Amino acid sequence: MDVPHEAVLLRIFTTADDRCGVEEPLYLAIVNKARDMHLAGATVLKGPLGFGQSTKLHAPHFLGDDRPVVIEICDSQEKIDAFLPVLDQMMESGLVTLERAQVLQYGRKRSGYLERLKESVLQHLHIHDKPGPG
Repeated sequence: MDVPHEAVLLRIFTTADDRCGVEEPLYLAIVNKARDMHLAGATVLKGPLGFGQSTKLHAPHFLGDDRPVVIEICDSQEKIDAFLPVLDQMMESGLVTLERAQVLQYGRKRSGYLERLKESVLQHLHIHDKPGPG
């Protein structure tokens, strides 16, 4: 297992209708800016229903798509701190939270991955790697 390292999870709550400028959806502008600033990654989650400070229900409707959107970005404290003033200039309203995170990276470079994969496939196919008696 890789050694965990300390990071920060930035979570941004907004809606699908929110814009950055006239045409660009806010969530898309945030993800693009995070990529431009070389943050580790960003994920956009669209919910079916939600509400915020106004208690107005946010949901899809015939006038547009007001569904809740959550953007999650995880990176070092320093990179998140550098991103926050940029985010502040992009957002008109919404909720932003920060929390400490312990990061475990799972990728194809993990030691033993290919051996575990081979073993799993052989078990799935009911094939034994070791020759049996006889």
